[in-house]
Amino acid sequence: MSPDLEAVINMPMSDLSAKSGDELLKLVDEAEALLEQATILREWLESAIACKYVYKATNLRAELQQEFGFVQFEDGQVKVTSEVPKASTWDQKKLSAIARMLREQGEDPESLMDVQYTIPDTRFDEWPEVIQNSFRPALSIRHGRPCYQLSANHKGGK
Repeated sequence: MSPDLEAVINMPMSDLSAKSGDELLKLVDEAEALLEQATILREWLESAIACKYVYKATNLRAELQQEFGFVQFEDGQVKVTSEVPKASTWDQKKLSAIARMLREQGEDPESLMDVQYTIPDTRFDEWPEVIQNSFRPALSIRHGRPCYQLSANHKGGK
């Protein structure tokens, strides 16, 4: 890490924002490179940890007859926690058909499942205005977080 990048942490925002675009771009590029290196290092270490403990965690899960969730065991002075999360996905078209069937049978599908309607912006933008207007009362638009990206300015097509 360059001394310039190390100094950024303790630098007042006014001083940092007074730097030239070139200086900020250089600092961002260096920070991105460090982040990429740290990510690769972290993934490598996590792979080694998984390799070391996978059999012990798998055997403990089998003993406990526990397919998902947390198991814990010790390795010397270290407590090892292994998690296998449960990731459920639902086929939206099939759920929609089930909800329709429940409605036809006089049931309230919303008492059994969470129903969320969404409309992609691109689809909404393609609709005729008369249809858009009927949906507008249900539409709220708020600002997302502004983002800025710096890149080298290559003048003259370089």
